[in-house]
Amino acid sequence: MNNAGNINQQVSELLLGASAKSLTAPKEFDLMEMPLEGVAAFWLSVKKTMDSKKKGDEFLLEEAKHTREPHVRFLLELAASSFSAKRCEELAQVRKKNILAELHRKYVLMAIGLLGIVSKENPQKVMIRFLSKFHIAPIFEKQVFEVAQLMLKNLDNAELNKAKFLNIDHKLKIEALIINLIFYCMLARRNGVEYLIAFQEYISSQYFKDGLMLINDGFDYDFVKFRLNLVKKEIIEATEMKMDLSMQMMSALKSGTPFADLYLIAKAFLP
Repeated sequence: MNNAGNINQQVSELLLGASAKSLTAPKEFDLMEMPLEGVAAFWLSVKKTMDSKKKGDEFLLEEAKHTREPHVRFLLELAASSFSAKRCEELAQVRKKNILAELHRKYVLMAIGLLGIVSKENPQKVMIRFLSKFHIAPIFEKQVFEVAQLMLKNLDNAELNKAKFLNIDHKLKIEALIINLIFYCMLARRNGVEYLIAFQEYISSQYFKDGLMLINDGFDYDFVKFRLNLVKKEIIEATEMKMDLSMQMMSALKSGTPFADLYLIAKAFLP
C-alpha cells in the first residue's frame, strides 16, 4: 500500500471498508455556524417571498430542494406537508433531539481526542475511550489504525489529499471522525503537539483548532478539559436555540401567520 500515485484511492478504499463512505459534507449553509439573526432573516425572507408572489407549498418544496442545510430543508418540507402545524412541531422536536444527540457525541469524541493529546495518552487507550461512547462499536479498531497509519506513513506524499483526509469537522461521519482523531493523536505522540499546528488549515472545526492551540500554549489537562466542556455546552445550546427558532417560524408559516407576527416570533429569540 505504498504506491504514491494511488495513496488517495487506497485511503478511500479503506474508509469505504470501514463504512465511512464520505469524509466531509460539501460547503453549505450550516445552522451551527449561522448567527441567530441570520436564521431569523432566512425564515422572514421565505415568508416575504410567499406573500409577495402568492406562493405556497410548491414554493416551499422548491426552496427545500435548493437548501443544503439538512435540518432547515426538513422543516421546509414539513411546512409544505399535509400535517397540521402541531404535528409538524412534534416531528421537528424528534429530529432536533436526534441531531443534537449526534452533535453532542461528535464533540465528546473531539474532546476525548484533544485530552488524549494533552496527556500524551497511548492512541489505543484513546480508541477505547471513543468506543466506550457507543453501545455497538461503529467501526473496528483494526480498521481505524490501519487507515490512520497509512495516512501517517504518507503524510509527506504530495499525492495525499490533505484537505480531504486530514479534516476534523462535526459534519464528518462518525467513522471518519474517529479515524482522523486517532491520526492526530498518533501524530502528536510521535512529533509533539506543536507539529500539529501546521495542519490547522485542513481542519474545519474551530472547536478542535482552539483546543490544539490551548495545548500548544502549555495549558494543563484540567484547564483544557474545563474549556472544552464549556465551549461544547455553549455550542449545543446555541444550536438548539436556532433549531427552536426555526421550528417556531416553520409552524407559523404552516399556520398562515402574517409577516408582522412572524417578525415578533423572531424578536422573542433575539437578544
